[in-house]
Amino acid sequence: MHSLSLSTDQIVYALKEEAFLELRLPPASTGVGISDLRWGMHDHPKTPAYWAAQSWMWGLEAPRHYKLGKSLEDELVACLLGGYGIPAEVGIAAYERIRSECDGRYEALADEGFVLDLLSRPLEVRGRKVRYRFARQKAHFLASSFQALPEIDQGLPDRALRDGIMTLKGIGPKTASWVVRNWRDSDLVAILDIHIVRACEHMGLFEPGWRVERHYLAMEEAFLAFAEVIGARPSLLDSVMWNVMRELARQPVIDRRLEPTADLPLFASVN
Repeated sequence: MHSLSLSTDQIVYALKEEAFLELRLPPASTGVGISDLRWGMHDHPKTPAYWAAQSWMWGLEAPRHYKLGKSLEDELVACLLGGYGIPAEVGIAAYERIRSECDGRYEALADEGFVLDLLSRPLEVRGRKVRYRFARQKAHFLASSFQALPEIDQGLPDRALRDGIMTLKGIGPKTASWVVRNWRDSDLVAILDIHIVRACEHMGLFEPGWRVERHYLAMEEAFLAFAEVIGARPSLLDSVMWNVMRELARQPVIDRRLEPTADLPLFASVN
């Protein structure tokens, strides 16, 4: 892949089913339409053009790759067991154990002792035994959530459903948005994980001083507006940002402009 000029249109090519598809993006020097933000080069990680290109390609290859289960209950378990302080692989292993033990009969999770027993046993992750952190706390949250979940109307619109899920113990706007995004493929909410926040702060998308603890809805609106102007589905953009930022955080500090990101679709491009 190569870049010829900051003032010419950018074209991203993707191969799908033996056919080349193309995405045309504005020149790198063109303003996005939000503050002083420029499109930047599509092969430079963290630029608006890069997020647009990656979201487009993921949409072609795996548009629902972030879904973890087949019901709201599945997603609630998975998202409650993930999040801050829990490596993704460990959270998934814990989720798989609980889903296997319950076999769809999630009413058993209203029993805190039952959940604690499942979370207290060592998990196998990448060939080694690991313990799930916060087993007692998450067992309490899961049991409390499944005691109260029948009171929530699962047919509510996306944001109203998120508000309902936020009434469950231990669940804030990020986790509630995560559940709704996964289950509904919702483009009306944003999962403001630390990786998403860092990506947006890098671009200057958020106001200085904004914090998810106090400004979640304002930050969400900024994220959704950004997704709209670059032509990306918020549900996909959120997941792509999370994957890319997580992977970049693991790598040495080097010039990564032309370095393929692990587990992301590779692409060829010309301007």
